[in-house]
Amino acid sequence: MKLGLISVLSVSSAVLLPAIAFAQQAGPAPMPTPGAPPPGAAAPGPDTGESKPSPKPLIWRGTSFDFNTAATTTAAGIGRDNIGGESEYAGMEWDLLPNIYVLDLPKDKINLSADIGAGVELTNSDTTTTRRDPYFKDLQVGGTYTRDIFTTEDKEWSTKAKVKARLTFPTSKLSIDEGKYLTTSLGASIGQTFKLLGSNADGFNNVTVTVGLTWNHLFSASYNPTNPNLERTRQNAHGGSELSDQLTFNSFDIDRLIPAVGIDLPLYKDLSLAVQGRLIGRFKHAWEGQPCEAQTLTGCVKADPGSPDQITYTTNSTFDVSLTQSVFGLVDVTVGYNNETLSLGEDGRIRNPFYSPDAQFYLDLVANIDEIYSTASGRSKVETPVSNTASNAKGNAKTGMPSF
Repeated sequence: MKLGLISVLSVSSAVLLPAIAFAQQAGPAPMPTPGAPPPGAAAPGPDTGESKPSPKPLIWRGTSFDFNTAATTTAAGIGRDNIGGESEYAGMEWDLLPNIYVLDLPKDKINLSADIGAGVELTNSDTTTTRRDPYFKDLQVGGTYTRDIFTTEDKEWSTKAKVKARLTFPTSKLSIDEGKYLTTSLGASIGQTFKLLGSNADGFNNVTVTVGLTWNHLFSASYNPTNPNLERTRQNAHGGSELSDQLTFNSFDIDRLIPAVGIDLPLYKDLSLAVQGRLIGRFKHAWEGQPCEAQTLTGCVKADPGSPDQITYTTNSTFDVSLTQSVFGLVDVTVGYNNETLSLGEDGRIRNPFYSPDAQFYLDLVANIDEIYSTASGRSKVETPVSNTASNAKGNAKTGMPSF
């Protein structure tokens, strides 16, 4: 009896075990665990904390759109009354500044740029025919070669040299009417960055001093402004009449030699200070004269070309100071003061380089198109300060607003 029971159980096991095994294989697959890899997939490796590589810099970085509005200090009621040929000014300008890098190496860079602009003067203009007449500015195109001469490993100290060439085409009505053809410009500068409190500080991180020299040369129809459509009747030295296309008898600045020095200093986070000074040497044409330039009681006289009274060189001085606040790197807001005027006033005295009736207050709004595109396309993200828990408890929570 016992032997028979064992035989039955053995036969049952031989039949049921394969059936159970077949049922397990043919049954529904188990539900996967949330977050687990699919069956047969390799398990993920350990998290190394490495982020995705940053995208390559745009070759057209540095491209921007600039809105500028300026007014003389006298228009704002600051300073003395104008004298002589000085006049009040208030106006606005818009500039598109495309920029592209044709060489982008770690230490050597070459970029091509342009300045395409238009404007409108809100005051009574001496160069337009109607009130608030819009105008085109002269078109500028150029290239810059930048060489990183020396940079420390911590990026706190650096020396950079630049060579810049530019062509200015007479696309403004004023330049066309004066007979200008082209202005060439060639300049070189060197900038030195000095460490102050370092990049980890909120302000006064470093200071950059730049020294440069620029030479400009003008190509035009004549040495003085002319307009062939004018043909004005003038009296010559013999008392007769003749047609003339001369607008003035003053010579153009045929050449300009401009030394400049500038200082850039970060004050607090994205707020920075810039100061610049220039001395514009203006070289004019030396007139040769005619056999009879004036009829006097003693007869015709000719001006002496070598006379010390002949003015062939004058200077202008420029002083500019401004504050710039960057808003997340997308827009730069600049407020400043600029004084560019003749070094010698109409009263024969040397002018104050820091103030003259030509001094202006100005506001610049610069939209960094490359940064706006990078943020909108997801290439980069706007970094806002992270709130500090301890500060929040005291009621001084940090926000994402820029530091003004």
